[in-house]
Order: sequence, then C-alpha cells, then structure tokens
Amino acid sequence: MDFGLLGTLVVRDGTRDVSVSAPRQRVLLAALLLEAGRVVGLDALAEVLWEGQPPAGARGAVHSAVQRLRSTLGPSGAGLVETRAPGYLIRVDDGEFDVREFSALAARGQAAAAAGTWAQAASLLREALRLWRGEPLADVPSQLLRDREAPAIKDQRLQALVTRIDADLHLGRHGEVLAELRQLVTAHPLQEQFHTQLMLSLYRSGRQADALTAYQDVRRVLTGELGIDPGPELRLLQQRILAADSELLLAAGTEPSGSASATLSPPAPGRSDQAAAQENVVPRQLPAATRHFTGRAEALKALRALAAEAAEASHATVVSVIDGTAGIGKTTLALHFAHKVAEQFPDGQLYVNLRGFDPAGPQMTSVEAIRLFLDALAVPTARIPAGLDAQAGLYRSLLIGKRMLVLLDNARDVDQVRPLLPASPGCLVIVTSRSQLTSLVAAEGASPLTLDVLTDAEAQELLSRCLGPERVADDLCAAGALIQLCARLPLALSIAAARTYSQPWLSLAVLTAELRDARSRLDALDAGHATANVRAVLSWSYKQLDPPAARLFRLLGLHAGPDVSAAAAASMAGLPLDEGRRRLGELTRAHLLAEHAPGRFSCHDLLRAYAAELTQSADSEAERRAATGRMLDHYLHTAHSAALQLRPTTRPLMLAALQPGAEPEPISDAGQAIAWFEAERLVLMAATGRALEAGFDTHAWQLAWALSGFFDMRGRWHDWAVTEQIALAAAQRLGDREAQAFAHQHFGYASGRIARYEDAHAHLGLALSIHDERGDHFGQAYVHNSLAITLSYQGRQGDALGHARQSVKSYTAAGDRPGQAEALNSVGWLSAVVGDHQQALSYCEQSLDLFRDLGSQEGEASALDSLGYAHQQVGQHAEAAACYQQALELHRKAGSRWGAGDTLGHLGDTCHAAGKLQEARTFWEEALAILEDLHHPEADQIRAKLRDLSAGP
Repeated sequence: MDFGLLGTLVVRDGTRDVSVSAPRQRVLLAALLLEAGRVVGLDALAEVLWEGQPPAGARGAVHSAVQRLRSTLGPSGAGLVETRAPGYLIRVDDGEFDVREFSALAARGQAAAAAGTWAQAASLLREALRLWRGEPLADVPSQLLRDREAPAIKDQRLQALVTRIDADLHLGRHGEVLAELRQLVTAHPLQEQFHTQLMLSLYRSGRQADALTAYQDVRRVLTGELGIDPGPELRLLQQRILAADSELLLAAGTEPSGSASATLSPPAPGRSDQAAAQENVVPRQLPAATRHFTGRAEALKALRALAAEAAEASHATVVSVIDGTAGIGKTTLALHFAHKVAEQFPDGQLYVNLRGFDPAGPQMTSVEAIRLFLDALAVPTARIPAGLDAQAGLYRSLLIGKRMLVLLDNARDVDQVRPLLPASPGCLVIVTSRSQLTSLVAAEGASPLTLDVLTDAEAQELLSRCLGPERVADDLCAAGALIQLCARLPLALSIAAARTYSQPWLSLAVLTAELRDARSRLDALDAGHATANVRAVLSWSYKQLDPPAARLFRLLGLHAGPDVSAAAAASMAGLPLDEGRRRLGELTRAHLLAEHAPGRFSCHDLLRAYAAELTQSADSEAERRAATGRMLDHYLHTAHSAALQLRPTTRPLMLAALQPGAEPEPISDAGQAIAWFEAERLVLMAATGRALEAGFDTHAWQLAWALSGFFDMRGRWHDWAVTEQIALAAAQRLGDREAQAFAHQHFGYASGRIARYEDAHAHLGLALSIHDERGDHFGQAYVHNSLAITLSYQGRQGDALGHARQSVKSYTAAGDRPGQAEALNSVGWLSAVVGDHQQALSYCEQSLDLFRDLGSQEGEASALDSLGYAHQQVGQHAEAAACYQQALELHRKAGSRWGAGDTLGHLGDTCHAAGKLQEARTFWEEALAILEDLHHPEADQIRAKLRDLSAGP
C-alpha cells in the first residue's frame, strides 16, 4: 500500500483509493506513519489522539481505534500495523510513504549537489518536490501532531527548493526559474537564500538594475520586520552586481538545457561539410512546456520507467500512448515530461502536431510528418525518395544507433502514427491522442496511459499556481466549488483561472456563481480562442463520430447520472443491446465516455453539459421526451422485478406497459437483485428526481416504492427518506390517494429509523388516515407495525405493543400471511422488552414457523433475532447465542447489512452477560463498523459499551 501526508492524507491500495474518513483513525494512522518502523507507545498515541488530554481508559480506546484502523485499511493494509510492546508500529518502505520517499530523494539530491553533479541534483530534487500536494497533514485533525511534525518537514522542503534552484542556476536555467523565485520571495520574505538566487538570476538575464532593486526590496522587508540588515552573502552579492562582476555570469559556452537551437559537431576529416552536418545535427523541436503544470505523479512515474527502459537500449523502441478526453492535459503532460528527460536523449528531440482533432484544417498525413522530420535531420531535398515507404525507411535508417525522443502529438489513428515510429533501441516515442490506439498497444507493444481528471488536491494546486496561493486561500470555499463546476478538467480550470487573472475584479465567488447555471457554463469557459474554449475543444471529438454514436452521446445528456449501464443506454436510444454496446465502445474509444467499471460508463460534468446542450439543439422535444420515458421504463421495470426477488411475498404494483425500444434487465434471484440495486443506487435516486422534474410522476413514486425494500434491508434510511419526499410530491401532483398513502407510510417509517420522530408520526398518521378512508386493512396493518417500531425506538414500549397487536389483527383481516408473520414478531420482541417472557417466546415461535413456511429468509432471521432476545432476557445465554448465530448467517445470506449489524450487537450483549468479554468486544466492534457506515444512531450505544468494556470494572 502507498501512504501520503504531504498534503491531505492519501491511502492507496494499488489503483484503489482507500477512504480513511473517521477523524481519529486519520490521526492514529498519521502518528504511526511518522514513526514508521518504530514502536509508538500507547501513552504517546493517546496523547496525540486526545490533544494532550487523554481520558481515563484511553489505552483501551487506543486498542479499539487500532482494530478499526486495521479494518479500514482492508486485507492489504491490516497486516502492516503490528502490535509491539509497549504499543504499535507500522511497517512501510520509503517508496510507499511520501514523507520518507521525499527525504530519501532530497538527501540524494543534496549529495549530488555537494559533488557538483548538478544535472543529477536538479533531477532528484525535482522528483522529490513533485511529491508535495499541499500543506503537510492538511486534513489530520490534531494540532499537537501538526505543531510537532509539520515544521521540520516544511523546512526540509525549503532546503530542497534552495538546492534545486541552485542546481538550475549552475545549469544556466536562470531565465526558467525567475517566475518561480518571484513567487518564493513573496511566500517566504525572510528566506535570504531565495532573494540571493533571485538577484543572481536577474543579473545573469541582463537585468542589473532589476537585481539591485530586488536587493532594496529585501532590505526593506528585513529592516521593517526584524530590524536587521541583510546578511553578508546578500550584501556581498549586491557589491559584486554594482561592480558588474563578470565572474557572476556563466562560463562561456554554457547553454541552458532545452535550448531551441541546434548544436552542430565539427565535420569529420575527409567528409563533406553537408554530410557531416546531416550526421551530427541535434534537433531540439520541443515546444515550450506549460508553466503551471500540476500533479500527474503516477503518470510521470510510469513515463520515467519507460524512459529508463529506453536508456538501456537493449530491445526495441519504447512507445507510450497517452490518451484521454479533450482538455484532460495529454499534451501538457507529454511536453512537461519530455523537457524533464530531454538531456537523457543526447541525439535530439523531434516533435510534430499531427492535428488529428484540429478544427483549423485537415489532419496531417504521415508523408507530411516524415518530411518535417527529414528536414529537421538536415536531409537534402535531393536525397529524399518518393513514396511514404521509402521515406519511412530513410527516416528509420537515420535514427539507427541514436538515442532520440520523438513526440507525436494529437494523433487521429494508428495508421497516421505507424510510419513515424523509429526502429532503433534507445529511442522513446510518446504519442498523444483522444482515441484509444489499441492496435498500437497490441502490435507494437506500446504502453497505454489513460489520463483522468485531476484530483481535488491537484486541481487546487493548479489554481494556486495560476492565481497565486494567497488568492485561493482567501476563498477556499469558492475555489472548491469552482473545481467541482469545472469537473477537475485541466483545460476548464486553466480557462477559469485565466479569466479571473485577466479580470482582477472578477472574484472566484462571482465566477463560481456564473458557472452554477448549467445552461451558460460552457459559455463562461471560453477564453476567446478555439483552443481555449471548452465547447469548441469538445466539439472536435463529437464531430468525428458516426451519426448513431453521435445521437447516443446527445441523448445521454438527458440521463440522470452519475453513470449508465449498457442496457440503460441502449434503452434510451431505443437500440438493441448489442448495437448499444458497439456505439458505447465508439464513444469510449473517442474518450467521450469512460468505462470505469465493466459495462458501466460515465463522463465528467462538462461533457454531460455539452451532451445536454447538443440534444436541446439537435433533437426535437418529442424525441427527448421519448428517450427520457424509455430510460425511466428501463429502470422502473427492472427495479420492480428486483424488489419482488428481494421480498417475494410483497404485493406487486400494476405497471404501465414498456414503451417500444425500452428493455428491462433480467433479474433472476435475490443475489442478483441486491447486486443490481447496489450498482444502480445513485442512478435510481437521480432517476426518481429526474422523473419528477420531467413530469413522469407515476414513474417517480413507483421507483421510490421499488427501492423501499432494498433501502430497508441495507439500512439506507437517509436515502429512503430523500426518495420518498420526491415520491410524495409526485403523488400529490397526480392526486393519487393510494400513491400518497404509500409515500407517507414509507417516508414515516424511514424517518423513524433515523430518529426524526416528529416527521415519522406526522407522515404515518397521514398514511393511516388515507388507509382508514379507503378501508385498506393491509395499509392499516403496515402503518401500525411501523408505528410500533418507531415507538419502541423512542422507549415507549407499552404504546408500541398496542400498535403491534393492532397490526396482527389488521394483517389477519387482510389475509396477508407475510405481514401477519412480521407483526407477530413485533409483538414477540416488544413482549420481551416489557418483561412478558412467556408471551415473547410464544409469539416469536409463531412468527418463526410462519416465516419458514413462507420461505422468507429475511423474516426468519428477524424472528430468530427476536427469539434470541427473549431467551437472553431470562438468562438462557447459550440458547440466545444459538438463535443469534442462525439469524446472523441468514441476514448475511440475504444481504441485510442493518440486520447483520443489529444481531452482532445482540450477540455482543449475550457474550458480555455470559462473562465472555473478548468475544463481546469482537462482536461489538463488527457491529459498530456496520452501524457507523450506515450512520445509524444505535452506533452511539455500541461505542458506549466498548468504552465501558475498555474501562474495566
């Protein structure tokens, strides 16, 4: 696993980010990481966890916190945290923890500088500094830990910066570091080394007066802030600049790395000047790199590995394909990296923009590109043969035995690229494209590198680089909103930054408000040129699509999001599933969609906004409404089928017939139903809202109904309450009393589960009045049972028992056996709570028999849990534990997370009562992990039990 503290806390297991959301777990993990490989005592950990004031029983709480941290890290990381007297240690290698990796790289860079190997020093220190993502321990909520550890880490960074700039100055890069030094002297006005370097850079750039002005600036700062004069090094440098000391300048012949000029070696004896020049020319064609490059640490790491492979020159040409959607920063990354490694390719760097997606004109042909390369290699026109194959052969021959970097930018397809590939080991080729050049990977062994949008931290760093850290820090809230509205797309962020930079009166908050209107968002992201206009850049990819794929892309702008399955997309477009998959494949290869999981596709918000804009202009209102209807039909019919698989005894709804072209997904069992609901949960919630917004009111309340069983089983009561509010609005607009009753009763039940008791009673009361009005015994029974459960959570067990008994009567009158079994279970449970143990055992056993007769695993588990509780109340701990174990197995088999968490808590209670304290701790910790994830109020009770257990007698 990889860990990071140079910024916000980052934990990554391979390519998967691991979320450590609990504040105390973040503090604990940070404290262990900063002492990696060394034992941290329990008292020291408690000191950090409670900000110097650990409570009584803190040691036990630390043990529990470590257990939860191990569970959070998962199988790959749990074994890293070892128990070692008198505390714990974590084992990570330097390369797995960014603080250690930074220290190791910085030390190597400092050593290289001391030895005078300046290129190596600059490279190592740049690599070290790229690991920084922001303020160390930024989201670790321990002031004590930050005050103790962060200053030393930041001091190391400043020293690494000083030495890296020193190395750059030795290499003649004074012009390149000027802007950076301007920012550094502003950010660190009391660091005299940065002022010294700024003065030297200005002087070497022929700006003697500016260098002397810089001295006066630092003198004023030091006098005003500290009442002291500049140190001897600064004063001596000022005197030497005043005297125009030529020794301060670079030695004659020194040339900055990456110069655009060509270097010609002298001709060999006996050869013509023209032939010698052709053989020894070193082309340096790379365009300037982007000034504000940010992030992409993993991509750069992969590219560095390829450059190292090319340096070995033992096999074939090394090829990397960087692909990704428009505006994602492919060219920016390629140029940034190419400049960094240019010195590793002493025979030169070739560059060509193949204009594969350029609106200014047709794409460049391979013949045109090769002619440009042959010109750069000084091949006389008379020597260039006719025909692409012959020219490609000459090009490859000229590169034999050379170490060359070739950057093929903005490629349209593989056929455009293939003739431009050299055949010489030692060469590195970087190709950028909006298309996935799959056959280049398959046939030429190219290494694919797909870019995604920036992380939040990288996006904030980009804004800080463009606008200055102070301006971003002054309004972090607006900056965060801007990042999300720009979908973390580098091009969009750069345009937004450019607008605010060029219009100082335009604050981040004002621009953010402008971008919030989705209809004008793309208008706002226009810097006045086609290449700096998000809409224009996206259009170049869209215009390359076949008409059916273009139509599908447009219609996906109507989808609720956040992602879409192949089956749902096909239904939206009214296509057979196989054809829908083919069209989605075309959109994926064009990077207008990403297949982020097998069979599931997504795109960033700006692409979705662009698709929505296109469908408004290109498709009629009737076409858009039909597509929305097909989408909702697909989700409703599939969800209804899945709901009946989860609870086969549920009364089905009467659904309208499917529209032509809409097809539901087949759901054959409960396991498949749970998997489908889990995959589509966010989509279904968004679809419910979209249905209400678009006037599909029946779809809205019926989707909420279909989700109710899944939400209850998985303990997602907050989500349930949200969807039922939408359902209620739709039912009221329809004037459908039955639909209103369903929405009220489900909203009321979900509200009770999350302790919103006032809402619960209000809506359950309204539901009951509608059922009474309609004479619906089944509805009355459901509401009475819901009231019983809600009242029991409020501690009103006597009132709850009365409603449970009424529920039994109403279900019996309705002839509903599943409901009768559920109500019998409620009566049994509540009887045990009020101390009527014989009644409890009798009702629970009746419920259990009825659920088994009905074949309801979920119901059987619930009845076994109640039966276990009844046994527990009379001290029959072994019988109680046996019932709970059976219930737990059935809850897990049925996929009921809340049921499993509740039963685990009861198992812990039974073990505790029986004196089995370690077993009780284990069960309670498992229960707490589930209940915390569900944000369930009962988690507080489990925490209290664990605290009491840790405190001891």
